Amino acid sequence: MNGPKTPETNTRLSRYIVDKERRSRVKKIVALVLLVLLLLLLGWAASYYSANRTLPIPFVGRGTQEVQPPQFLYAISGPEGPDALSKPIAVCVTDDDRVYVVDDRIRGIRVYDTDGRYKFSFNAIESAEATRLRLPGDVVESPSGEIWVTDRRLRGIFVFSKDGAYLREYLPEGVEPRSWGPISVSFDAEGNVYVVDIGTAEQHHVVAFDPSGVQIARWGRTVQADNLEAAPGGFYFPNATAVSAKGDVFVSDSNNRRVQVFGRDGTFKYIIPTSGTPRGLVIDGEQRLLVVDALAHTIDVYALDGKRITAFGNPGVGLGQFQFPNDIALDKRGRIFVTDRENHQVQVWGWPTNVIPPIEGPREPVEWAICLSPLLLLLIPLFRRRKSFLVTEDFIEGMVLAEKLDVMNDKRFRWVVPRTEFAKYEGREADGIALDELLKPETFSESDVVELVEKTGVDRATAILITMAQRIGRLATEDVLLREPAEALGVEVLDRAEFLERYAQGTEDRRKSRK
Repeated sequence: MNGPKTPETNTRLSRYIVDKERRSRVKKIVALVLLVLLLLLLGWAASYYSANRTLPIPFVGRGTQEVQPPQFLYAISGPEGPDALSKPIAVCVTDDDRVYVVDDRIRGIRVYDTDGRYKFSFNAIESAEATRLRLPGDVVESPSGEIWVTDRRLRGIFVFSKDGAYLREYLPEGVEPRSWGPISVSFDAEGNVYVVDIGTAEQHHVVAFDPSGVQIARWGRTVQADNLEAAPGGFYFPNATAVSAKGDVFVSDSNNRRVQVFGRDGTFKYIIPTSGTPRGLVIDGEQRLLVVDALAHTIDVYALDGKRITAFGNPGVGLGQFQFPNDIALDKRGRIFVTDRENHQVQVWGWPTNVIPPIEGPREPVEWAICLSPLLLLLIPLFRRRKSFLVTEDFIEGMVLAEKLDVMNDKRFRWVVPRTEFAKYEGREADGIALDELLKPETFSESDVVELVEKTGVDRATAILITMAQRIGRLATEDVLLREPAEALGVEVLDRAEFLERYAQGTEDRRKSRK
């Protein structure tokens, strides 16, 4: 927090807190009223469905839709035990009906058939730097039938046979080993290679190579767009590419919440706005663009001109529900495979071939109990919920100096930093811990920050920290000037000593027991 607080700042901050509490009470009352109305509406809808066997919503029920969304078919999760699928983040399906899945927990690739039967896993490579993959992020099949895997930690693309045997590292012309940061790769019909490269914070871009490895195009720069239409051609953590039959290149510009479209040579064409965080994308045989929205927990379907056609999936733990989907692929039948990371599975969906008949709802109390029992699964995240802390750089440095950083690296804790500050931690390690894996970047509310600056006179950096800390509920910092305003807003503030005393005892005990 820059500079001491003046009496005027204190007065303005006190007024801001009183006003914030008043508005908070109003919001709670409004939320309660809306909840009661929603419950009444749901009760009426259930009664209507019971009487009419259809939902009281236009185009839902007995009628047909102009475009019906895909239907959930089944899920692939692997066998029980050590070979169970845990953190699937990328998927590809080959023409011989093999499903290759990047499992972030094992830092390797698991292989299934399209019916979900487990076959084998692999992650061994031959490199001067490593003998195994360290942080694989994407997996695709090349036109020649090889399996290509990106590894962000090793800053490379590694090529395997379909049976998982390591073949070579892909090093196209003009690229020095470890000088780039490929996170995804795709191919067009001519065998050209498109690589999303975020090797440096200043150069988030796409690089295209011909089949022999000669660079044919490069475009993009790092830009955090102010709105969905701003800074065309600029990227902020792009994630994936897909090439249409006409040769247009679609790029998921994840943190700018949009998909951008370019010609083969990188010429910008247009933007497709999205509502969340687009990650994996694919273009199907009908030339529809399917986009995984990781934070909305759904898959959006667009015409290639950007018109939204339909969507499928929603947040949850039940059948056909997602928790942080990330990637998408198609098999030769047109079925859709989606990685469902936190539900530990790959979901398989298919387009309907006819009108879906009305669903017979439960009639007896026992049937209702069985139908609603999966809702109990919603309680699981409450028991597994981690304690979140907004953390400042001085706190991290203090933990490093005290040789206590391993205490932070505990699954019970979640460490958050403003997204605008995350770049300073990328590629950094301390005590053998990668800071860009320990810390989670999150956005802040620009309107809340502007309001706090205008009403209290604090600087923008302080306003960002205070508003984020109020939302998260805990602030880990050594800055005493941040403590008073944060605590006044109901935030639990801890310096290093307080954190170790209140929260770290269990971690220390487990560490001693392992010794």
